[in-house]
Amino acid sequence: MPIRILQPGSTDLISEITGEVLYDRIQRNALLVRVSSLCYEVHVPSGIAARLRGAPATERRNPQTFYTIYYIDGGLGGGHLTPKLVGFLDPLDREFFETFTTVPGVGFMRALKCLVRPLNEIALAIERGDAAFLKELPYIGAKTAERIITELRGKMAKFALARSEEPLSVEQETAGELKQEAVQVLEQLEYSHGEALRMAEEIFARHKNLKTIEDFLRRVFEQVHPGE
Repeated sequence: MPIRILQPGSTDLISEITGEVLYDRIQRNALLVRVSSLCYEVHVPSGIAARLRGAPATERRNPQTFYTIYYIDGGLGGGHLTPKLVGFLDPLDREFFETFTTVPGVGFMRALKCLVRPLNEIALAIERGDAAFLKELPYIGAKTAERIITELRGKMAKFALARSEEPLSVEQETAGELKQEAVQVLEQLEYSHGEALRMAEEIFARHKNLKTIEDFLRRVFEQVHPGE
């Protein structure tokens, strides 16, 4: 269960960050924001990551402002306790996410992956008690859908009226987005851009059913270390 760290007065410790997005290092659910000499990892919904990564060079705005939630990930009973930031480009999206994750069993990482419909549609479904709609969201089962309705019905009118058009999350990266991320990962491993691009083209041409960056890296490993 994530633990939120709050200052007196219930104000998030880090509620907003403005800095330089490192566009060449955006991952599916995270990105880096440089502020002076510090670089913050900010977890973001996959839809935000995809839109930023796919933006043409002329539209890659910097600095960018992210409206953030600071929390400690990990259980109280043991294991690692890791500080994390979740960020959004719109404060209303952050407010919805904060409200949505108050439901028991809806953790931050799950919520980042399940919001594949526009927020106004999700909010309207909650207000209507439409469990069937909610069950269609990834990682939301029948019991969780009913719990969301029980906990949040009557609190969603503001979000149902929002003019949301694009969902915060996407269920699956397109082949182009996955290939772009693959090239970025190889460049982080100190392959030149030309080498990374060539390897990505070769592997995606031979393995057309790759779905995740982990699948891609496994194929790279098999190519570099055959027989191991």
